[in-house]
Amino acid sequence: MQLNLSGQHIEITDSLRDHVNKKFEKLTRHFDNMTNVHVILSVEKLRQKAEATVHVSGADLFASDENENMYSCLLYTSPSPRDRG
Repeated sequence: MQLNLSGQHIEITDSLRDHVNKKFEKLTRHFDNMTNVHVILSVEKLRQKAEATVHVSGADLFASDENENMYSCLLYTSPSPRDRG
């Protein structure tokens, strides 16, 4: 799986990069045919936003979330087959 991570108006720190990698590595347990993941992290005033596009064979999955905390955004951005309740 190839992971592309980019930021708009935010510095991608090692901590953020590691957090994103861990989130999407967990998905490989459920989607063994993931080929490419593109994650965009952005900050606009007080809004922090995370968007992810996951390419699997036969489909593209997209998820996004906005929150005051970037790590909270990432919690709900990674597409997951389980319910977060």
